[in-house]
Amino acid sequence: MKKVKQISLLQKKERVKQQKTISHLFQIQSEVDKCLKVSNDLEALAKDKAEEKEAVNSYSFRANRQLVHKLMEQREIMLNRQEFLEKERLATSIEINQSKAKNDLLEKRKSKEKEKITRRKNNKIEENNFITNRR
Repeated sequence: MKKVKQISLLQKKERVKQQKTISHLFQIQSEVDKCLKVSNDLEALAKDKAEEKEAVNSYSFRANRQLVHKLMEQREIMLNRQEFLEKERLATSIEINQSKAKNDLLEKRKSKEKEKITRRKNNKIEENNFITNRR
């Protein structure tokens, strides 16, 4: 019975770890969505600035070009962040799958241990019946 309790505790520990990993995965996904939105907004702003056709003085032109360059740099940073988060999401998914596999293995071990305990109890009962029948 002691081993069954230990296995049950290991299963609980693995389930808690799995829940934490799943919540981390949801956080990653929400960050990816935010990054995608910001990246699209930055691209739209850059396009708007690049398509301006009105006559401007040289200072305004330079300021607009610098702004467009800054927006494109920020967009590149956001794309790198999205790439990193995608790799993180894949790693987290693999971790969840490993956790599920470990939980399944623990469940099998638990059922085998319960079978052993049941066999031992049955053997003891049979021995006791056999001894009492011999008397």
